[in-house]
Amino acid sequence: MNTKIKSQEEIIKLARILKKQGKKVVTCNGSFDILHFGHVKSLEEAKQQGDILFVLLNSDCSVRSYKGPNHPINSEKERAGILSAVKYVDHIVIFNEINPKNILKKIKPDIHCNGSDWGKNCVERAVVEECGGKVHVLSWHKGFSTSGLVQKATGVGSKKEVRAVFLDRDGTININNSEYTHKINDFKFFPGVIPALKKLSKTDYKIIIATNQSGIGRGYFKESDLKRLHNWMLKELKSNGVRVDKIYHCPHGPDDNCLCRKPGIGMFLKAVGDFNINLSKSWFVGDRESDVIAGREANIKTLKIGGAMPEEMKIEPHRYTKDLKEAIKIILS
Repeated sequence: MNTKIKSQEEIIKLARILKKQGKKVVTCNGSFDILHFGHVKSLEEAKQQGDILFVLLNSDCSVRSYKGPNHPINSEKERAGILSAVKYVDHIVIFNEINPKNILKKIKPDIHCNGSDWGKNCVERAVVEECGGKVHVLSWHKGFSTSGLVQKATGVGSKKEVRAVFLDRDGTININNSEYTHKINDFKFFPGVIPALKKLSKTDYKIIIATNQSGIGRGYFKESDLKRLHNWMLKELKSNGVRVDKIYHCPHGPDDNCLCRKPGIGMFLKAVGDFNINLSKSWFVGDRESDVIAGREANIKTLKIGGAMPEEMKIEPHRYTKDLKEAIKIILS
C-alpha cells in the first residue's frame, strides 16, 4: 500500500492536524503526465516553501476534459505512483475538476505553488488568500515538456495537438453599440479585425467564437434572429479569406445557472468534445471580466481587451491588449 497517496477526506484531516502542529502546508497541482526534470525541480522548489508538500493531481477524467481524449498518456494510478517516488513529495491527492479550487478550500494551504505560465494572478489565488495563504510562482525550467520527451523518445513528432483560438463576439469582434446586437444593420466589425483573422486563418489553430447571448433568454430576440446574423457574419468573413470553425452561443440569462454561460466553461468543454482540442495549448480573447474568469477556469491562456480587472477579484488575464488585432499578433508571435 502506498502511504503517500491519500483520499480527499484523509488529506483534509491530515492538513488540519499538521497546521495545529505548527507545520507550514504547501500545495501544488498538475497532471504530471510524464514526469521530467522540470517537474522534479519545480517540486523541489515547492517543498522549500514550507514543511509538508501536498501534490494535487488531476484525475484521468479531469485531464481528458481540458486536454482532449489523447490525454493522459499514463493513468492517474500510474502518475500518482511515480510522483510518490519523488523525495520532495509528502502526499498526493487526486481531484476531478479542471482546477483545484474546491480541494484548496478544504486544505487551506499556507502556500500554493503555481507555474510561471499561469502566474500569481491565477484562478486559485482568491481561494488561497481567503483561507489565509499565499501564492508562490515557481521558476520556469526551459526546454522540458511532455511532448518534447515523446518526440525525443520516438524520433518523430507526437500526434499533433489540436489548438484553438477562442473569441468572444460583442466587444471583441464587433463594436458593441447595441446591448443586444442581433440585427445585421447594427453589426459593425472593429477596424483591423478581418485582416488579423485572415492571418490567423492561415495557421493550424481552430478559430472558435464563444458568445453569451442572453437576449434570447430575456425575450429581446429569437434564435432565428441570431442564426440569420451569424450566417451573414460568416459569409462576410469567408469572402475576405477568414475561416471560422464553429460558433457556440449560450442563450440563457445570468439567473438560469447555465454551465455554458461565461464565466462558465461549458462552451469550451463542448469544443473539446467536438474537435479534440487541448485547452492548455489554446487561447481565449475577450473584453469582459466574465471572459477572463472563464478562460482562466478552463486552463486557457487568456488575453483581455481593454481595461484592467478589478483588484478585488484577484485574478487577471495572461496579457492585456488594446484590441483583437494586437491580441492575434501576440498569439502568432
